[in-house]
Amino acid sequence: MENREYNTQRTCGVWLVYIGVIIIVSAMSGGELLIQPFILGIGYSLGYFLIFVLPYLNRKLAYGNNSKFQDKMDNITLIVTVILCTICGLFIGFDNLRLLWLSILIVIGLHFFGFYFSQGKLMIVLGVLTIINGLVGILIVNIPFLVVALIDGILKIVIGFRMFFNRTH
Repeated sequence: MENREYNTQRTCGVWLVYIGVIIIVSAMSGGELLIQPFILGIGYSLGYFLIFVLPYLNRKLAYGNNSKFQDKMDNITLIVTVILCTICGLFIGFDNLRLLWLSILIVIGLHFFGFYFSQGKLMIVLGVLTIINGLVGILIVNIPFLVVALIDGILKIVIGFRMFFNRTH
């Protein structure tokens, strides 16, 4: 087995495709909530368990383990993301769900930068595109939230497939 810089990139690609679909489904069924939190929460939890916790998929797709530095950066990124999403909820509240969800999509875009260390340059591309998408949704209020959410999900799916089929590192 060859040593690669981004050993778990294919696993992450599967995750991005999966979570992109979950975002699209939860946004299409969101109604007044814009994103159906039950679908998003259950979908996220189930997918995380199946893709990252159970060893089968990662064992099949990964070329090896991440380095300790990569794991550390991933963990820091996840902790900062939870904190920032919580801050969004506390400061924005639930009175303006559009602003809340767009802010969360922007935070998720930011969190992709932290995954550069374990997944490579495509994380920077995904981060920039999802942040721009969220900012456009905030700045141009006439764009329906569903359109922004669909673009967000499609971006994740496209980059996820690119990562899955990436033969270079």
